[in-house]
Amino acid sequence: MSSKSPLKAKRNFFYIAVILLIGLFIFRQTIDVSQFGNILWTSQVVKGILLAICMLVLRDLGYVMRLRLLTDKKITFNELIKIILLWEFGSAITPGMLGGKAVAVFLLIQNKVKAAKASSLVLLAIILDEFIFVLLFPILFFIYGKSMLAPHTDCPDWTVLQSKLSFLKNIDYIQEIVFTILTFIFLFVAVAFIGIFVFPRWIKNAFLKLSRITILQRWQIEIVDFGRELFETNIAYKNKKIIFWIQLALYTLMSWAGRYMVGLAIVWGFANAPLDLGLIYAKQYALWLMFYLPSTPGSSGLAEAIYMAFYCPYFEQGMSGVIAFIWRFISYYIYVIIGIFLIFWGMRTSKK
Repeated sequence: MSSKSPLKAKRNFFYIAVILLIGLFIFRQTIDVSQFGNILWTSQVVKGILLAICMLVLRDLGYVMRLRLLTDKKITFNELIKIILLWEFGSAITPGMLGGKAVAVFLLIQNKVKAAKASSLVLLAIILDEFIFVLLFPILFFIYGKSMLAPHTDCPDWTVLQSKLSFLKNIDYIQEIVFTILTFIFLFVAVAFIGIFVFPRWIKNAFLKLSRITILQRWQIEIVDFGRELFETNIAYKNKKIIFWIQLALYTLMSWAGRYMVGLAIVWGFANAPLDLGLIYAKQYALWLMFYLPSTPGSSGLAEAIYMAFYCPYFEQGMSGVIAFIWRFISYYIYVIIGIFLIFWGMRTSKK
């Protein structure tokens, strides 16, 4: 693991600038600022927003408790909160399956966790997240079928947005995109599971050989490192008791339930139409899969647009853009803001 900090201000502020510029562009396309004045602050709206914030806390508390377990309770609770918030910040500006990994590993090393152990536990946490995802997605799809993937392209708000951003016509292919991404995640989880729990040495050697293939040599270091990390994760956790794995699974479920309940709470709070809460929740799985697409940092713009496509029929006409922004601010931009504050605070205290 490199000793260089992945939280360098110049690079991160470049990502943040890109996020904010794209966010501003989408904001201008989707929202008439005057619409904020049209929000009726009913008790249900207030309850929905407060519930969304509570679910956000639940999500991060699950991550903190899981990291506390993975680090054998050797890091203080306050420091674990800081690590999780900066991990989320790293994920926000570097989207993808392994987003934020370098940030988390670096912060753990700063807290006197050995580099090999830090890399192993972060990889295990990521694998657990993806494992829970591929476990629950088929169950939800069995219950709700393709309706959990269906965008509402006939919604007036969506029609207006699509007329401004013609590339959004590709949303018709959302089902194919979702299943393609899900296939890659499943393969990642399967390889990782085999590498950690079944044939760790064989997988390590297989990745070493894979890295020597000519067309893959550009990523040789990353491929070799991944195989090595799987092997080291096996060494670090192969002798853990069953109660350890049960706790890890429960904390992971807690985190991901909280993550998706944020979006559900916002829809419930603002809805002016009958809701199938189970279907609303299931759609969050499809929505979050779209974040793996190689698009903008943090999927800025895409996330708001997909949220509108999935949920605009439940809102008063003209308000889905505002509501999408509120959801996105609570579930995403808040981490960017907190991350900026923590980086500035760290730079300030390090100079004293």
